[in-house]
Amino acid sequence: MKIKTLASALILITGASLLSACADGRYQPRELDNHFGQTVNSIKYAQIADKEAAAHPPVNSPRKLDGYAGIGVISGYRQGFLQQAQQPPSVSINIGSGSSGSSSGGK
Repeated sequence: MKIKTLASALILITGASLLSACADGRYQPRELDNHFGQTVNSIKYAQIADKEAAAHPPVNSPRKLDGYAGIGVISGYRQGFLQQAQQPPSVSINIGSGSSGSSSGGK
């Protein structure tokens, strides 16, 4: 009985020492969180061509387009694609129909 108690105490001490070895007393996760996402935001900002676009909007902005002009633009856009689209050649595949290629002319 004394051996089981000693063995369980040894296992408990060993487990506690192994778990305490994993923890670092100086670990501060806030050091990583302070700069989290900063790289992504700087890359997104670098991809903007005109950073002051809101200050000087274009003369013919889409907000000034009325419904009839918009319908004309969209229909012209779609017609351009329909005219450029080429129909693929039709292909027919016959499976299991027709003659086999060999003929039995004589008996």
